[in-house]
Amino acid sequence: MSDIKCLTPDPNEDALGLNQADLLERVSDVMRDVSRTYVSAIVADLEQRGFTELTPASVSLLARLTPNGSQTVDLARQTRRTKQATGKLVQELENQGYAERVPDPSDGRAQLVRPTDKGKKALAAGAGVRKKLAEGAMTVFGSEALERLHDDLTLLEDIFKDKVAESNREAGTS
Repeated sequence: MSDIKCLTPDPNEDALGLNQADLLERVSDVMRDVSRTYVSAIVADLEQRGFTELTPASVSLLARLTPNGSQTVDLARQTRRTKQATGKLVQELENQGYAERVPDPSDGRAQLVRPTDKGKKALAAGAGVRKKLAEGAMTVFGSEALERLHDDLTLLEDIFKDKVAESNREAGTS
């Protein structure tokens, strides 16, 4: 038997010989790492400014609070967490003095979560490092490339959601 490799390309491999699924895993890993690095940079900067209790998860939630308040269910949807996990983070932010719950004037049964003065100070402090990170990305990529990246990643997410839904339908689940 010969040691000569077949020259016919495998349709499941890309031009570099990488399996497409492995390449997608690497892309997914980089997306996760970019997100973690971004939030970690904000948390580290806030820590240096005296906001030492905040975690990446609590910073992500605090950043989504509006001055007039947000319902926990909306925050859960925005952060892609369960209502229970979001409720725990809200409680954590409340205990640390960054957020408060107030009655929702449009729904007597619901409560709104809004930043306290301490939370507003943390948000203002975090805005500085977010601006620096944005400036760095804009310098390297420019706004058009970042918009295209955003659109491409959103499309990729939609493709994944569609494939999961398709797979669930084929399996008879929802």
